[in-house]
Amino acid sequence: MTTMRRRVTERKHGPLPAARASARLSAYVYGNILVLTVVVAATPRTIENGAAVALVLGTTVTTFLAHVFADAVAHGSVPVDDDAEPAERSSNALDELRDAVPIVSSGTGPAALLALGWLHVLPTAWAQLLAGGVIVFRISTIQIVTERVRGNRLTLRLLIVGLATAALAAAIVIAKVLVGH
Repeated sequence: MTTMRRRVTERKHGPLPAARASARLSAYVYGNILVLTVVVAATPRTIENGAAVALVLGTTVTTFLAHVFADAVAHGSVPVDDDAEPAERSSNALDELRDAVPIVSSGTGPAALLALGWLHVLPTAWAQLLAGGVIVFRISTIQIVTERVRGNRLTLRLLIVGLATAALAAAIVIAKVLVGH
C-alpha cells in the first residue's frame, strides 16, 4: 500500500521546477474545466448521434493546440533565458508539450464513456453521468496533483478540500443530467 501511495503522491523524478509545476497544473485544471462544460452540455440526442464524443475530442485537441501555441508565442516573445542555446530552447519546447498533456488526459476518458453511450453499450444518462464522474474525480484530485508536482506530502486537510470540491462538482453534474434527461 505504501508503494501505491507513493506512486500517486510523489513524482518518480522528484518535484518539478516551480514554473513547470505551475504550467502543468494550469493545463490540468483548464483541461478538466473545459471538458466538464462540454460533458454537462451534452444531451441524450448529442450522445446518441456521436456529436458529444466529437465535441469532447474537438475541445480537447483544440485546447491542447491553443495552449501549446500560446506558450510558444509567449516564450518566443519573452524568452526566459536570452543566452539559451538552440538545443536548450528545443528542450524547453518539449517541456511545454509535456506540460500540456494533462489537457489531453482530461478528455480521453470522458470521450470513451460518451462513445459507449453512442454505441448503445450504456444508456445515454449513464454515459454522461460516468463521463462527468471521471472529470469530477479529476477535479477532486487537484490538491493531490498540486502537492505531487511541488514535491510536498499530502495532508488530510488537502484531501478533505479535494473531496468537498468534488462533491460540489458532482452535485452540479448530477443536477444537470437529471434536469436534462
